[in-house]
Amino acid sequence: MVKTCQECNNYSEDVKYWAEYKTGIKEFIPWIEQAEKASKGGLTKPLNLSESESLFCEVSGFASSCLAHLKLLEAAEAAAKKMTTHRDSDSEVEALKLRHSKVKLVADEWVSKVDTLVKEWKLLDNTVTELNNWVAKDRTEDGENQFSLEKMESTLGELKNIFKLKEKLVDNL
Repeated sequence: MVKTCQECNNYSEDVKYWAEYKTGIKEFIPWIEQAEKASKGGLTKPLNLSESESLFCEVSGFASSCLAHLKLLEAAEAAAKKMTTHRDSDSEVEALKLRHSKVKLVADEWVSKVDTLVKEWKLLDNTVTELNNWVAKDRTEDGENQFSLEKMESTLGELKNIFKLKEKLVDNL
């Protein structure tokens, strides 16, 4: 009788953990399918700084979602490990973790690329603004420019290099 009660208790605990495991998996699988599709779709090419910043928010959100869903999968795995037998769930979790790691790798790459792009674009915009302010400030009362040609050439060269780098970064998205 004692052995039967113990088996019933084990069975009821297994049912509880199985339900926790399946609930987590049911939430994770649709997300991973959508995330895999998104990660294969690539990124849109921004046309300006504002679009780059929006893209950065988007890819950062995607990366955050990857972390949140990994925690969900790990919680499901922890519930499964509490069951008497969890060989099947272990293999399912391992396969899902592998899929997740591929998506997370893409998300991290996107965040890095777009972060670099935003920083370069801001540098370009700031340099153009600085150049415009400098040119406007260096006019005399007669309207003649008093700036040095060497400084202008240097700044324009810098702008050209930043612009080329920004264009390369956009092309590599």
